[in-house]
Amino acid sequence: MSDYIPFAAPCFDTAEEEAVLRVVRSGWVSTGAEAQSFEEEFAAYIGVAHAVALTSCTAALHVALKAYGIGPGDEVIVPTMTFVATATSVVHAGAAPVLADVGPEHLTFDPDQVKSLITERTKAVVPVHLFGRMAAMEPLRELCDSHGLTLLEDAAHTLPARDGDAVAGRAGDASAFSFFATKPITTAEGGMLCTDDARVADEARRWSLHGLSRGAVNRYRPGHSAAYDVDRPGHKYNMSDLAAALGRAQLAKAGRLHARRTAIAEVYLRELAGLDRLELPAADTATNRSSWYLFPVRVHGHRRDAFRQRLHALGVGTSVHFEPLHRFTWLRDHVVRTGQGFPVADAAADTLVSLPVFPAMDDAAVSRVVAAVRRAHDEAGR
Repeated sequence: MSDYIPFAAPCFDTAEEEAVLRVVRSGWVSTGAEAQSFEEEFAAYIGVAHAVALTSCTAALHVALKAYGIGPGDEVIVPTMTFVATATSVVHAGAAPVLADVGPEHLTFDPDQVKSLITERTKAVVPVHLFGRMAAMEPLRELCDSHGLTLLEDAAHTLPARDGDAVAGRAGDASAFSFFATKPITTAEGGMLCTDDARVADEARRWSLHGLSRGAVNRYRPGHSAAYDVDRPGHKYNMSDLAAALGRAQLAKAGRLHARRTAIAEVYLRELAGLDRLELPAADTATNRSSWYLFPVRVHGHRRDAFRQRLHALGVGTSVHFEPLHRFTWLRDHVVRTGQGFPVADAAADTLVSLPVFPAMDDAAVSRVVAAVRRAHDEAGR
């Protein structure tokens, strides 16, 4: 590690280098056999029948909504405590996002709040498995089933995670994963849609590639017909073989990457316990396990931003997850309903700081973060 510990960094070795070189040397770098293999391997890892490799989790959410026929006149309930893409993918599908407040423990969906927002226009509910911890899927599943709603998981943070019998990525009708540079596994930029529904997977593929009936790999190879049809005004969301090669190398070591994140989180939970102005995230239990994509702490009793600046001065990078959606200008003006409040999200938002918890950190770096957090905490209390 350098003298400065960043908030996040990818964890690559020769496996990723060799994977990318393999594709470069093959002469085929766009969507092809590598992307197909990544889809098959990822589907098997999650435990679903189908996976569609895409350019982002946002794209996965978008084409999933389109595949379920959700569009103009429809409403989709999303949490206010999430990244903006959860809501804007609904807008891109032509539907209206409806913001819900979250529960106080994990800052994921409050099922009672979701229930209160269901109308005759509601067509889907999108729980976000925040920070790496799953939302409460059992009551949300029951709620969606009773109202005939699609349950679409935003699983961008959760590879892997589980809550009892529920496993992130296969607890809803479909799920969307992110492979952004900071995520549990990365393709630099990328995402995946997972589902057991063959129709939804096929619709997603059509929407993701201009509405084409056949992709380039099935038109340019020797002996293949060049003919294709276009049955919809689709998008350009297909993943390249270069990105898929990175993803396959990362997926092969996903267990080790998760184990390292978990080990770092356990050190933080042990060594930072007892700091009176620092609220730590919940620990794993035998039945509820986080991906530890993030390690969010809540800073009480002094200004969060000053705490972050002190950590920066001590050589530790941090981030903030998230500014609630209802505070952003466009969503405040176009999405938030008159008189609607979000007291739980508002109470938490200005206290949150995400500490480094990426697998490339060595033990010395973890110890430095602990020492810096303790020092920043003590100095702020003087």
